[in-house]
Amino acid sequence: MSTPRRPPTGADVARAAGVSRATVSYAMNDVQDARIPEETRRRVREVAAELGYEPRSDARSLRRGRTDLVIVPTYVVPFGQLIQRFLDGLARELHGIGHTLVIHGNPAAHGIEAAKAWGALNPTVVLVLPERMSAEGVEYLTARGTAVVALGHSAVPVALTLRIDHAAAGACAAEHLIAGGRRDFAVVVPREPGLVEIGRERLAGFRACAEAAGGTVRVVEMAENTAEAARIVEQWRAGDCPDGVYGYNDEYAALLLGALADAGLDVPGRLAVVGTDDLTLCEMVRPRLTSVAFEEVIPMRAVAAAIVAAGEGAVAGELTLWRMAMRARESG
Repeated sequence: MSTPRRPPTGADVARAAGVSRATVSYAMNDVQDARIPEETRRRVREVAAELGYEPRSDARSLRRGRTDLVIVPTYVVPFGQLIQRFLDGLARELHGIGHTLVIHGNPAAHGIEAAKAWGALNPTVVLVLPERMSAEGVEYLTARGTAVVALGHSAVPVALTLRIDHAAAGACAAEHLIAGGRRDFAVVVPREPGLVEIGRERLAGFRACAEAAGGTVRVVEMAENTAEAARIVEQWRAGDCPDGVYGYNDEYAALLLGALADAGLDVPGRLAVVGTDDLTLCEMVRPRLTSVAFEEVIPMRAVAAAIVAAGEGAVAGELTLWRMAMRARESG
């Protein structure tokens, strides 16, 4: 009886095509941002077809001693609608190429403690916000063959960074308010853990743009509840009221809109209000909320393919997920 032929692997394709394993992964998953010449992509696919190679999740798991899970750690603060929509779309695309996205873990764990908990599932990739990582944790996961992908700027070297330019969101809001003649600004930074760093990034972008135009910026720390919004607006009503407000995101901005209406402060006559994310909420409140929208830069299919390539050993640097666009409505 003849011995069954071993199915070809990505390593077999790489050897036959004279390229790296990462290049095979990029070519087979059609990652357009990997700077691989079209001729190389074509050669890899031709070699794969000749060898009869097709990526299979069960074969990959057995070969590497890892599952095909992409782990996204849970957080103390629930995911906002923008990130939740992103993860839903990413889960669908990953499933189509043989991987499974799983929300997992202790929301309070950080650093090496968190890395050990994530690594226990032997995932191919951990997709994580940078504040949950440490150099030790990344080294631990990498040594186990798990790629770390950062959702946002990371000071620690990782396999792939999915860049979200929060400073650009702040700058976009500032430019819009400045164009409307506003110069005295209040910028909200959330009190909630997990949102503070994002709030500071948006503040930095807003401040740079506003101060370059001769504006002044005051920082307003706010928790996401009606009492906090009422407290802040009462201070404005009783004293020095700004003429332009950047509410961090749509939820915080909408809370302020409600408190401003209760206090009898006219929007946009007395002050203009801008949020971020361009949620359906913007059309539900009155006045309708002006917001900075995140527009997709690259297709979700390419994002999923880049994450899979990172799990195969590719170091891709950065991919920018979104660009900023203003959605002007009555409040601004």
